[in-house]
Formats: sequence, C-alpha cells, structure tokens
Amino acid sequence: MPAIAIRPATPEDAAILADLATRTFRETFEQHTSGPDLEAFLATVYGEAIQQAELEDSSRPARILEVDGVPMGFLQLRLGHREPGVPGERPVELQRIYVLRAAQGGGRGAALMAEAVEMARAWGADVLWLGVWENNHKALAFYARSGFREVGDHVFQIGNQVDRDLILALDLGRDLP
Repeated sequence: MPAIAIRPATPEDAAILADLATRTFRETFEQHTSGPDLEAFLATVYGEAIQQAELEDSSRPARILEVDGVPMGFLQLRLGHREPGVPGERPVELQRIYVLRAAQGGGRGAALMAEAVEMARAWGADVLWLGVWENNHKALAFYARSGFREVGDHVFQIGNQVDRDLILALDLGRDLP
C-alpha cells in the first residue's frame, strides 16, 4: 500500500506546483483546447514565478499530495474571492484541486478534498466553492459525491476559446458524505 501524505506547500515548492498544474491541466484539457491557446494559458497561469507569488500570498494557501514521497497532486484555496450566486457570509474558493491521472483513485482526491474542507472551516468559512468546466464529467461526479451543488456559472477563457464553467458550492455546516 503506497504511503500517502498531504503537506503544506511553501514558496520553495513553486516548481512542483507549476509542474503538477501544467501536467494535470494538460492531461485533462489538451484534447479539447488548441495548442497555441493551451500553451499560452499554461505559461501565463501556471508558470513557476506565478506559483511562487501565489504561495507567498497568505490568502492562497496550498497543500501538496505525495504518494511514496512523490508529488502527485495539490489543492489551493483562495480567500476573499467570490462569484455571483455563491451563498454564505464567509465563502472560500477551492481554486485548484488537481491530481495526476496516474494517482487518481484510491481515495487520494477525497483526502485532498477533506483537507480543503478542514482548512476552510479553520478560517471560519461557511461555504467552499469552485468553478469546473461543464463537460468535465469525471470532476463533476467527484464534486457531487463530495456534496457540492450547482449555484451558478461563469465564462472561462483559454486564448480564443470560450467555455462555460459551473459554479459549485458546499455548505460547510455539514459533513462530507
């Protein structure tokens, strides 16, 4: 049985997060997004310098999932940001929850989600919310199993490609299923 650990990410982990974000995003969306648009998006959103700046920002804490000591996924929260339709007085965004395809299954995503919920509750949040592409059926099923419900939508743009993301929210007043 592989050893699974979740640890806080530090600014020194910027290269790890940049790599994980790029690889997981590519695994999930490369077949749906044009090459130039995807490459430009990855560079401007997940570059190492960008990840370092985000990790230095106390309103964007992250955790790294390791399997047998190898980084295989991560989560990142964002405080102080909300989309229209997100309920609650103190919402926290689950900005990213990414697990490499090779590490999916075995409860690893659920372990990251439980960590995200625990972190949000520790800050006094009453809602955890996220945006997810409307055609990412695997992620949508995972979020439904985790207790999230649809509360809205927004535009997500990658270069010239315009997609629709669903906004999902989890009431933190109750436990995960």
